[in-house]
Amino acid sequence: MDTSLFLLKKILGGHGMKKSLVVLAIIVFTFSLCGTALAAAISNPFVDVPKGHWSYGAVKKLVDDGIVDGVDGKFYGDKTLSRYEMSVIVAKALAKEDKANAEEKALIEKLAAEYRNELESIGVRLNAMEAKTEKVQYYGYLGFRYNDVKVGSADTTVWAAHFDGNISFKVDDKTKIGYEFASHRDLTSGAAGSSSNYDYNGMQLYVNTTGIDKINLTAGRFNLNPAYDMVVSSNDYQGAPVRGAKIDFGGNVVGASLFAGKIDGTYGLASTTFNYGNYYMAEADYKVSRDTTVKAAYHYFKPEKGSYSTLSTNGDSVNFVELGFDTKLNKDFSFQAAADKSSTDGNNKGYFAQLMYKQSMFWAVPHSYDVFVAYHDTPANSTINGGLVSDFYGGVGYDFKGMAFGAHYTPVRMQQLTMFCYKGKDITSNADKTVYRAQYDFFF
Repeated sequence: MDTSLFLLKKILGGHGMKKSLVVLAIIVFTFSLCGTALAAAISNPFVDVPKGHWSYGAVKKLVDDGIVDGVDGKFYGDKTLSRYEMSVIVAKALAKEDKANAEEKALIEKLAAEYRNELESIGVRLNAMEAKTEKVQYYGYLGFRYNDVKVGSADTTVWAAHFDGNISFKVDDKTKIGYEFASHRDLTSGAAGSSSNYDYNGMQLYVNTTGIDKINLTAGRFNLNPAYDMVVSSNDYQGAPVRGAKIDFGGNVVGASLFAGKIDGTYGLASTTFNYGNYYMAEADYKVSRDTTVKAAYHYFKPEKGSYSTLSTNGDSVNFVELGFDTKLNKDFSFQAAADKSSTDGNNKGYFAQLMYKQSMFWAVPHSYDVFVAYHDTPANSTINGGLVSDFYGGVGYDFKGMAFGAHYTPVRMQQLTMFCYKGKDITSNADKTVYRAQYDFFF
């Protein structure tokens, strides 16, 4: 872990941001990808499934587990298959679904949904899938959490409940409309109408389409989590949704995203207080191997006039560069590390690294679990609304330097227990900071 952090620090270290070089490099890198197609649903059954599409990994697991044996009795993981050929393999898996375990059944179900049209064209009936292919779908969770946060001599304990619901309206096979609403209740002391209790309708309201050639477009108000969430994260229940448009394009080895618009609910930047601003982002991802991916992102933020900004930087805007990687070390262990740097003065570099054992798969596998240990260093000047802030982990990683230990456990499918402890320093005050969290979530 120390070696990874050292390399990341060296990459983002140095004197100054060299903004123009960073922007130029990302633009050249991004636009070089335009000729590669996205892995999108295609109506022609003889069109190839793009190399690197998630289907290949899913089928390989089913082959390795002995559920299916591929096309003509063989499966070559490095050979490109057509959607028709892939549907033949999925049909074989459906025929042996009774021999599959919970994780394998979840993969078969996902594959059947992806290749539904091709399966029906070869006479495979999917009546069990009907409910999952309706025009309107609902998903979300209800979570109960206990938080104990101690900073210096101040100790705050909170019991809370949070509900998050999402509705997806299918326009056609390539376009959908998304809507999100949330309710949060402080079960300890939050009085009616207080800021700790709120209902948020329209947290997300967007349209997503793959109908534009080689482009995946999202427009409206929606969540955005570039690279490794170090600079911007919309996962926090009081997070920072963006308003604007994002395009995703590229292939299965190299991909890219561009965003232009505004960001809401920002916090961070110790010398400033502002809530709204113009925000632009460019991200590039490179899949080094089957198990390793590298991601880089450039962020530009400029607060709107009258947004209570007291921004004190080398101008009236702030730039961020973010870089990281994730890798699967072997069957059980995974590791990720990331770093970022802003153009502000002081406390402007953030670092994160995490080692995880196993994986809690609440969506498919009862009694699955994981255990993790992580290092956080997220000064206020290194983030807009990031630092791996999320609804599942809360804002405890913001302005924090130290270690985190935790675990997830799935007692039954679609339920998950989360427990963790943060131990370190509050960066701004230099006071000792300790956080304990216990959380139980019901998913639907």
